[in-house]
Amino acid sequence: MAAKGAHITQNEEIKPSLFEVLAADALDTTFYPAIRRVVDFLAAAKPTVFGRCVQFYDELYLLFNGLVQGYYLQRYGGSLAEVFYGLTRQSKGRGEDTFTVRDRNLSFVVLVVLPYVSRKLETHITRWRNDLEDGKSVSAERRALVRLMPFAKAAYESVKLVHYVAYLAGGSTDHSPLLRLLRLSLTYHSEEEESWSLSEVFQGKVRIATVLSTALLRWLELSAFFLQFIEWWQTEANIGDLSKLPTPEAPGLDINASKYAGICPICLQKHIIPTAISVSGYVYCYRCIVMHLQKESKCPVTKYPATINDLIRVYTDDDS
Repeated sequence: MAAKGAHITQNEEIKPSLFEVLAADALDTTFYPAIRRVVDFLAAAKPTVFGRCVQFYDELYLLFNGLVQGYYLQRYGGSLAEVFYGLTRQSKGRGEDTFTVRDRNLSFVVLVVLPYVSRKLETHITRWRNDLEDGKSVSAERRALVRLMPFAKAAYESVKLVHYVAYLAGGSTDHSPLLRLLRLSLTYHSEEEESWSLSEVFQGKVRIATVLSTALLRWLELSAFFLQFIEWWQTEANIGDLSKLPTPEAPGLDINASKYAGICPICLQKHIIPTAISVSGYVYCYRCIVMHLQKESKCPVTKYPATINDLIRVYTDDDS
């Protein structure tokens, strides 16, 4: 980084390019869906073992993201994505480059807690919107949230766009309204990394914990690069979903297959609008299974985790 600052005076800030800060933001949003895809595949292959991981994925990812981002904020003063692109955070208006404990804690809330709360709120709003479309009773406060959310999201995206333009034009040191709110900016990370060789490890000059920590962090950063490469490949080549994992083999028939043949396992009557749950394959009446999933998010027969989004309409010869 010395080359970047060789001809920069102490009164000038080292400002990353818009491409670098946007790439870091994009990388931050890549981890959640990528890891979710792996968890979904594991749950489909071994539902009894990994089924709960799908149901509590948001909480598991909150724990994982908290550990990773907490370490990077404390060690390097930036998120994993920011450090991957050689960036770090600094406080503004203090006369020198600083990143206080308060800044670190607020950054942790914005990077870890806020996305979790936002995803949960989006899930609830989607459910309330579906209830409204189905004519179900929804409280006035929830109806107001359903109506206001699209406008709130549009307003936030507009504010982000204004910040991008101002940052590109040199009128602002913040490309993000959240960083402006925290009174933080991004600059290049200039700290030299600790280096060691295998011979020093064997001679006992380097702690095993240091070796394991470095290996883990390099794996995370390499994974980040791989995810970015896959995303670029999909966009540019348009050759389908390269990250799609192989479809597992269909499970064999269990003891309930003949018991519920031709009837709904809930009402024990002939199917009315036959509807299958994709995670288990059992067929129910549409009304029966929808009412059940609204109360319990699992298949009534197999107990596999399921939602209304897992329902598939089954067409038979009786359909006109």
